[in-house]
Amino acid sequence: MANHTRAARSEWTPPAAWFLLAVGAWLACLAWIRPLTLPDEGRYAGVAWDMLRSGSHAVPLLDGMPYFHKPPLYYWLTELSFSVFGVHPWAARAPSWLAAWGAASALYGFVRRYRDAAAATLTVLILSTMPFFYGGAQFANLDMLVAGLITLCVLAAAHTVLRAERGQAHRWMSVAAALLAALAVLAKGLIGVALPGAILLAWLAWGRRWRGLRALLWPPALLVFLAAAAPWFALMQLRYPGFYDYFFVYQHFQRFAAAGFNNAQPFWFYLPVVAGLSLPWSLWGGGILRRAFWAEGPARDLRRLAVAWFVVVVAFFSLPHSKLIGYALPALAPLAFLLAEVILAAWRADADTVTPRLAGIGAAVAAGVCVVAVGVAAGNARGSAAPLAKAVRAQARPSDTFVSLHAYPFDLALYARAPRPAWVVDDWLNPEVTARDNWRKELHDAAKFDPATGREVLISAAQFNARLCAAPEGARFWVWGRHADGAVYAPLQGLQPEAGGVVNAVWRVEANAALRQRVCGGTPTAGWR
Repeated sequence: MANHTRAARSEWTPPAAWFLLAVGAWLACLAWIRPLTLPDEGRYAGVAWDMLRSGSHAVPLLDGMPYFHKPPLYYWLTELSFSVFGVHPWAARAPSWLAAWGAASALYGFVRRYRDAAAATLTVLILSTMPFFYGGAQFANLDMLVAGLITLCVLAAAHTVLRAERGQAHRWMSVAAALLAALAVLAKGLIGVALPGAILLAWLAWGRRWRGLRALLWPPALLVFLAAAAPWFALMQLRYPGFYDYFFVYQHFQRFAAAGFNNAQPFWFYLPVVAGLSLPWSLWGGGILRRAFWAEGPARDLRRLAVAWFVVVVAFFSLPHSKLIGYALPALAPLAFLLAEVILAAWRADADTVTPRLAGIGAAVAAGVCVVAVGVAAGNARGSAAPLAKAVRAQARPSDTFVSLHAYPFDLALYARAPRPAWVVDDWLNPEVTARDNWRKELHDAAKFDPATGREVLISAAQFNARLCAAPEGARFWVWGRHADGAVYAPLQGLQPEAGGVVNAVWRVEANAALRQRVCGGTPTAGWR
């Protein structure tokens, strides 16, 4: 009777299709509730909007200039989402949601095939209610996209190895793994192939599964990888000499190896981050270290894969000085599987009635944390240009020019539907511009690939003054700045902001006789020198 009760309790699972549909709906359900977060969401969604409005579908653009910090896949998907659904924050998050849902669905299928339905269901339940994973699925940047593709690639490659070892057809899955690696490269660069390669090599070496390595290195699969991954990079080098050096040498190797970039953190940074953002599920993590967990059994090979996967990801991103939280997202899928294995082992033990209740409570608490965290983020949208930009959008004309004083609000153009790149007024000759890793350097670097546009949009205060004086009668400018700028800059003096927040305001400046008298008729004020 005890064995029958235990089996029934452990083997009950919801229908796969309905369960995965519910997971997809859960991951998407609050994506609309908050504005874009700055700087990351505003930057990446803004680049996609810039590409869409200009028709520059091959070249990522930041304020009209080539932006080569990252490859184009996220921007392409967001452009498509904007075209289909409209320019909304939730549309910018659609690629991340799709990657998260796809990774969760593939993980379910893989675990169900090689473990059982209960393990697959619990693994995906844990993964989808981890606050870390849930937040990444609703965040408009590249981290979840590349994490999802790395997850799909590792699972496809592992499936290839396991089928090859059993003498089953595996070539088509080898090609799929190669194609997914290529897409991961187009999502975020070389880590798209380096991480899956290191994970799989560690797993194969651990079990001495060299036949599986041969299956993965099938020449036609390698050709598919090159055919999918290489053309965009080659095209950019042809159009913009120096692209390879900037993208691969500077953005990859120098940022990985050198200090001096933003977000410097200690080596051990990711362990408390992953554990803390995976609560309450991570409380079961101690069971992974028990000797009994690694005893011979049908799940040992999968557990080894998951451990190699988790360790490689965390160790790899722990090496550089610069660390961002989202980099660790590829470690969550294997962590969810390992935690599910711990919980199921206890669940299936004789006379255990506590673990099922704790697992249910854990799921409810984790889901509650996800909802509360999104609500808190929605109520603390500091720095967002959305309220001011939407007020301006109702009044702006296609011929108007947007101007930003000593700042570059990444989301302003998107929310305001600005028809062309904004003028950014700052001291661009200051050597500090290239010394600090911030928005100024991003714009400065972009201008190197298109100097003509750079001269048009990156201007000094004196140049802005001259352009206002030369503007035709009736020309309009929407000027973004701080409230204090209204008393400092001559073009703004005497004008009331058209929209204002706690810190920032937007003024409408019209070219007319009063403006020329204020700005052009006498000595400029200090703000224009």
